[in-house]
Amino acid sequence: MKKTVIVSLLIIISEILASKSFAQTIPYGTSIDTVTVLPNDTAYEIYYFKPTNYDSTSSPILWGIHGLGMNGGSVIGDLQAIAESRKAMIVAPTMHTSWGYGFESFYSNPNCYNVTWLTIIFKQLYRHVLLRENRGTIYSYFIGFSAGGQFISRFMLIRQIIPDSIPIKMAVSSSAYFYTFGIDTINDVNMPWPCGLSSGLLQSICDTDTSTSYFCDEQVKMYYNENYGVCVGNADTTGAPSIWPCMQPQGANRYERAKNFYHFSDSDAVVRGTTLKWQYGEVPGVAHNQNLMYNTILAGDSMPLAERLLFETPYHTVPSLAPLASFMADTTIVTLPSASVQFYNGSINASSYLWDFGDSTTSTAFNILHTYLYADTFTVMLTAISGTGCENKLTKYKYIIVKNGISVNELSFHSSNLQIYPNPSNGQLTIKTTNEPIESIEIYNCTGNKTDEIIVKGNISSYIYNSKNMNGLYFIKVKTRENVYAGKVVFR
Repeated sequence: MKKTVIVSLLIIISEILASKSFAQTIPYGTSIDTVTVLPNDTAYEIYYFKPTNYDSTSSPILWGIHGLGMNGGSVIGDLQAIAESRKAMIVAPTMHTSWGYGFESFYSNPNCYNVTWLTIIFKQLYRHVLLRENRGTIYSYFIGFSAGGQFISRFMLIRQIIPDSIPIKMAVSSSAYFYTFGIDTINDVNMPWPCGLSSGLLQSICDTDTSTSYFCDEQVKMYYNENYGVCVGNADTTGAPSIWPCMQPQGANRYERAKNFYHFSDSDAVVRGTTLKWQYGEVPGVAHNQNLMYNTILAGDSMPLAERLLFETPYHTVPSLAPLASFMADTTIVTLPSASVQFYNGSINASSYLWDFGDSTTSTAFNILHTYLYADTFTVMLTAISGTGCENKLTKYKYIIVKNGISVNELSFHSSNLQIYPNPSNGQLTIKTTNEPIESIEIYNCTGNKTDEIIVKGNISSYIYNSKNMNGLYFIKVKTRENVYAGKVVFR
């Protein structure tokens, strides 16, 4: 049986490697499309501008994040000159109210902690652009105005806990209403999120692999070392009352808040034993105006200040200081009575560890061979702890399936119990088993890498999958409580 499975795998891999992908390339000029973002399956509009001098192999992305009450289209015109100058494609998503600029909280569940601006959102948007452009990676530059500037500040902070793999060369907050300070209190004023970190800001999500952590000293120091800048007009001095008490120490208006945020962070970095690597810029005579903030050229310069901050600031590598939990298993499906799983620890910047195998047993070993004693589906957690007590926890939901070993179907690539249709598919796919509730679905690409994973909630045997994958042949693995099925599909 093992030989049959191996041969089937080789056949699948051969077919995948032989397949071709045909990305629907983003057209030159302005355009718009829609992408569905997990975990709330909400469709978001993305506006694009691709200049005629765009290079399909080397040009970067210029991400434009709009202010409150605007949409992605409101960014295009104001950034177009910079995009043409830098051969960059503008990507401007429309921020939904569920993203909530103040708190950025978009998902909660009684069984999970509240989610606050997980970088998984922009990771999905970035992947969507990669697929359309048929590129493996694209350097990215971020700029946000007003509420969009708030987002940039917090996005660069939160990615210290949850890395997003987006190659960000530089990010700039322009004319933000207020900022998130990397501190608990200022002048005896409590600074809860989104003003500061006194609330701890625990990150979690229920239905994907999740990195969970409180902000620690190491993560704030990494934030201070980011490729990030603050830009504000020195005439932006009206119309910004303090909504919460925690905003009062920041200043009376956007101009004061930008200056105070930068100077406080500069001083706090020294206290923490590091150096602030951010940039700071002021646009003389400009109030709260996106177009002028993006296009004003300072005296004696040859380009707008926004363009100089974004594209002329030398890039530097951010030091890796905080613990980051990571692990994998040699198998995720075992059968009693020999239900042993070898867990491999790939964590970094940690000195101690705590495993939770989901069966009421734990371990503090680095790598460990764990034996399960009863059939079930198990969630596995690994907490990585630094020498200073900073913790990061990775949770893999329903990660290990332990079978009874009696009347269990072997893995089959052509099982009559699994239906996948339509095949070929234009993106939407029905995955259906015969009276077996689906627990998870995994999608693998042409190199054998997992491109997507869905934890299926509820007692359902049919799931509609909306693909974000590039065109081509893919391998689909479907897990139920007692069986694992596999099939293939062509996305076109």
